Amino acid sequence: MLLSLFALTNDPAKRIVRFKLTEEVQTELSNLIIDQSETFDAAIEQSIEFDGKYKPDQGEALYIKNYDDIDNLEETIRNPLGVEEVEPCNNFFTSIKALFTGYETEDNSIKVLIQYFDKRKIISTNGLSIFHSGDVYKKIEGIGISIDTKLSATYQNGVLKFFSFHLLRQIFDLSEYYKEATDVDITDFAAMEMVKAEDPNQLVNMADSWIRRKISLVQQSEILNNVPLNQMKAVALKFSIPFETITDEGIEMIKLPTEKAELKKLLRFLDEDYYRSPLSNTNFVTNSKREV
Repeated sequence: MLLSLFALTNDPAKRIVRFKLTEEVQTELSNLIIDQSETFDAAIEQSIEFDGKYKPDQGEALYIKNYDDIDNLEETIRNPLGVEEVEPCNNFFTSIKALFTGYETEDNSIKVLIQYFDKRKIISTNGLSIFHSGDVYKKIEGIGISIDTKLSATYQNGVLKFFSFHLLRQIFDLSEYYKEATDVDITDFAAMEMVKAEDPNQLVNMADSWIRRKISLVQQSEILNNVPLNQMKAVALKFSIPFETITDEGIEMIKLPTEKAELKKLLRFLDEDYYRSPLSNTNFVTNSKREV
């Protein structure tokens, strides 16, 4: 089985392009990528649906079902010759976000094999690039790339599987599946009945990506509507979490810290990142809210 090689770029005019390969290179590439696909699948002991909360441990993969293949990766694999060829220049190679290939399976579905592309993989014509052949080093005459040793993701039958969300979000726009709070969301959060922010604008300005993610997850969980405030205070006390409240017009509310470090501790608590070991009664920070 001979595979074609494509690049997914950030250039809207040339979103997908095809590498023209010699038969020898195509054969070696095919064997390499098929081995990587088998290694990728063999490393998955359990697949867990992605919800933005769970960080997989070794042997665990995440997946997004019904992923919208807006880049038409499947169609590219089915009709490779209809794809424009790569233009060998430095500017083009720096626009590559991922390399991908794939094949048709026995059930007539397409399995797409995806590699995140690190710009350090570019073999540039700037300077001097050499390679060892025989007993001497020879000059590399043209621009090129080196292929990575592992896959970043696979896509088949509408299911996108991966181990690292950090890498995947650099390839695809996953905002639909992983939402960070907008400025409006943060303002709405600060205006909740159980929350008191001294300065909502300061909260917006202080919110980095991590804070925006946590605020979004707290809002999605509706924990502030479902858990009584006195219960939160009692649990926070057990974990020594800063949990200051203030009473305004007879209503007790959570006072949001104005210091970023303290705010992050509170948001981590509200997103239920803390737990107590039932064996040692030791407090821990967890990387997951996955139910047992």
